[in-house]
Amino acid sequence: MKEGKNREKASGSAWGELGRVLALMIPLYLANLMNIGMGVIDTIVAGQAGTKDLAAVALGCSVTAPIMVSVGAILNILSPMLARVLGMHKESRAGVLLHSGMALAPLLMLGEVALLYGGSLVFPYVVADEQLADAAQLYVYFVMAAVPASLMMRVVQGCWEGYGQTRPAMVVCLLGLVLNIPLNYACVLGWWGFPALGGAGCGLATAIVHWLMGAVLLGLLAVSRHRGLVRQMFAARVPNAEMMRRVMRLGLPLGIASFCEMSYFCVISLVIAPLGELMVSAQQIAINVSGVLFMFPLSLGVAVSIRSAYHVGANNPKAFRAMVRGVLAFMYCTALMFVCIAIPMRFPIVALYTSHPLVSQTAAHLIILCALYQFSDSTQALMAGLLRGCHDTTIISWANIASYWIIGFPLSVIWIHTDWLGPRMGPAGAWWSFIVSLTIVALILFMRYRFTSRRIFGTP
Repeated sequence: MKEGKNREKASGSAWGELGRVLALMIPLYLANLMNIGMGVIDTIVAGQAGTKDLAAVALGCSVTAPIMVSVGAILNILSPMLARVLGMHKESRAGVLLHSGMALAPLLMLGEVALLYGGSLVFPYVVADEQLADAAQLYVYFVMAAVPASLMMRVVQGCWEGYGQTRPAMVVCLLGLVLNIPLNYACVLGWWGFPALGGAGCGLATAIVHWLMGAVLLGLLAVSRHRGLVRQMFAARVPNAEMMRRVMRLGLPLGIASFCEMSYFCVISLVIAPLGELMVSAQQIAINVSGVLFMFPLSLGVAVSIRSAYHVGANNPKAFRAMVRGVLAFMYCTALMFVCIAIPMRFPIVALYTSHPLVSQTAAHLIILCALYQFSDSTQALMAGLLRGCHDTTIISWANIASYWIIGFPLSVIWIHTDWLGPRMGPAGAWWSFIVSLTIVALILFMRYRFTSRRIFGTP
């Protein structure tokens, strides 16, 4: 009894809530880093097959990554929705919610496959090398086979996360990372009797790994204390249309927001392309470093969305506000630490990618600009997580559209190629536009969070 009271007291303190959020976040952070590791392995193995194979993987990823992440993001709303249901002590609705998510998956699958196929048709028109275009198309076709498993994983992962358990996803991602290495060598280079498919083989390896990861994640759920939910998810019954509409209403803005953000960063590379391959290389190095740094606030935002949804469901404003205070202090201290590491270490970091003097100098300068927006990037990721937990998601998509495409993209073109708003900056102009865009997104989402939290809990 005394232990229970102490735990309840801790959950109402900033440090107690921070501890609970970190228990959710750390496995998610490690899982996201492992996902990045799979992409690195694809790049390394494809590069061993040849430059054309590496280019095929790069082209294929330019289509598959934004589409798969964006469509999958729609189902990311399941974890905060489930956490909110549990906070309301309405566990009986968990099965209905997850069954609705599983019923939505085939519909989303059809849309995702159609988008991937349509994207693959672009390669012959943008690539003069017919063999390269064919290899990129084959890569996308193989990845299309991973779509059903990927969406099923999103639903099952939403179940685990909604119950506050993020370690299964970490374990499965570690398994995927380990399996991805031999499968890539087998499918790309033709080891152990497999056909040598070149760069396209990375797509086949990705499909196999996704199906294996999905099976393991579902298997872990089937033998856990939540195994009854597996039967409910796959039950042969009429889906709850109202719940499906609710999932789509809350999840679709997340998919749109993810697509706007990912496509913005991808298109900027095309805007820089006329400056030459050296500038594109420097840009790619800085984008890669930025992506690794972003995994931390991204994971923190997901953890916060789960915990905040639980407090909203439980109507516990004290614990909610304590959580926000603790997480804000931790997040800004961590962002400051990243800045203090990234700026002094920028040249050693760049040396891991290239030894070319001009590329190194340019990339090192871009990493300084990357460090400058860590506070804005962390803020917008956290505010987006809080808004997901409060089931207020529409503003996230509108903020991304306005900040990235209406403001950020024109500014990037002007600052990269013209002297209309000051001296022409080249690739640095893109990163100044990132700073402006992310700061605007952070301000919009922060103001919306203040409004939404007051609407739900009232003025403190």
